[in-house]
Amino acid sequence: MSKAKVQELKFSDRRVFDNIHGFIRLTDFEWEIIDTPIFQRLRNIRQLGLLDYVFPGALHNRFNHSLGVMYIADRMVVSLQEKGKLDGKKAREIVRTAALLHDIGHYPWSHIIESVVKKDAKRKVPTPIDQINLELATARRSAIIDESLNESPSHRLNVSLYEQRNPTLDFAHHERMAGIILFNNTKLHEILLKKFKENEIKKIAQIIAGVYPGPEKLIIHSELDADRFDYLLRDSNQTGVKYGIFDIDQIIRHIDFFPDLDQREGLSGLVVDKKGQKAVEHYLLSRYFLYSTVIYQKTTTGFHKMAERIYTGLLERGEVKSYSDLIKMFDTKKESDYLSYDDSYIFEKLKSIDDGKILIRALRNQEVRPAFLKELVRKVLYRDPLKRVWEEQALLKKGDSKPHNLLKYVDQTTIDSIIAKSGVPKEWYITSKLSNPITSLSPSILIKDDTIDDEFIEYKIRIHKGKGSLVALAHEDSSLLKYLEKSELHIYGVYTKDDVYQKQILKAMKQYEKKNATTDQ
Repeated sequence: MSKAKVQELKFSDRRVFDNIHGFIRLTDFEWEIIDTPIFQRLRNIRQLGLLDYVFPGALHNRFNHSLGVMYIADRMVVSLQEKGKLDGKKAREIVRTAALLHDIGHYPWSHIIESVVKKDAKRKVPTPIDQINLELATARRSAIIDESLNESPSHRLNVSLYEQRNPTLDFAHHERMAGIILFNNTKLHEILLKKFKENEIKKIAQIIAGVYPGPEKLIIHSELDADRFDYLLRDSNQTGVKYGIFDIDQIIRHIDFFPDLDQREGLSGLVVDKKGQKAVEHYLLSRYFLYSTVIYQKTTTGFHKMAERIYTGLLERGEVKSYSDLIKMFDTKKESDYLSYDDSYIFEKLKSIDDGKILIRALRNQEVRPAFLKELVRKVLYRDPLKRVWEEQALLKKGDSKPHNLLKYVDQTTIDSIIAKSGVPKEWYITSKLSNPITSLSPSILIKDDTIDDEFIEYKIRIHKGKGSLVALAHEDSSLLKYLEKSELHIYGVYTKDDVYQKQILKAMKQYEKKNATTDQ
């Protein structure tokens, strides 16, 4: 196929060297974006939160990752354009820009803090939407709704840009925050206007958030997207674990786009030629192995659980930024406040609490007690991990009921009984519950737990077998995914403060099991 259909770009003479992809070429326009303070902020946000506490090399950041996603996304565009697809005006520039800016709205400590802010925003953002679950409806009744957001230009922009996502109430998602930045950061917006019209900037924002209806979205948002490709290769390299390495060249070479697939079945138009099938299977298995061994590693899980509770406790005391706080920053153009909202911001908060500069007060109806919060702060600052008391892992068929051994120490009735017997404060009986299909693991699953959002359609990967014949990879007889796609990974665990509490809880668990065994007889 002739390469004449590939949109030509005028690259700068300068290049940036990336340890994963080698030299990456950039246009002068992209160099301008990268040089803005708002983009440089990403240097100070680690890609994997506190994972370096376990894997010391995991110090890479969202800045590195964003460059890598742009590089891979561009290769995907070129591959499609060589096949006569994705030939819209400025398509290549738009996708490159969306990829470069896809994490511009990211929170400190990666997904850990985002989960807490999203949960808080769901309770407090004014909305006419009634179709929410009972637990959330109850939480909203007990929360103080921030009606001032109704008058916020930035929040109204958020609502209007992403109408398809509004029923999920995920207003504080970092992908939605990206759109607010694109329109509210004066310097960045001025640069974007040099290349794009306002409606094209809106398109970029919607591609980032996965709501744009065109094929450009799929390169950033699908099971075969540049974001997943880069973080898998990069996280594997930085942690020193080889599970995440896969043949990205083979996948990109064989991707194609068919526009007429049925969206109602969760199908995107992005497909892979039969010749690339094994490379795709390898990629999906690599993702499973990396996350099950690295991202969900027990010590990492413990630190992330502590970090989540720390931010919850500080948020309910107004000591850290909420969605409303961030929105008001954008409304008032306080860019410097947002620029300092990075990993250093969080660590400085923890240090100020530890040395007494920030006093943690008791609250009525508090979710996190002061003593508990201060102890968590100390443990995170000085790398004092939680002790794992118990853990069970299982691969189960989707829809099957979970076996007793998987649930026995994480259901509330059992928890109450064990806490009463052990004498351990209930806040130090920390549970972790992960359930996810093994072929669609996400870096944010770990800290979502029971508050996990339904992601937008997890697009099924299709294989092109020639002459227009398409089959879902999970239905292909020669594919391992035919079997693995039906399975879910479950990892349930119990963590506590230290060796003393660990022994007390283990003793109470044995007493509980003995009592239940006697009762059953």
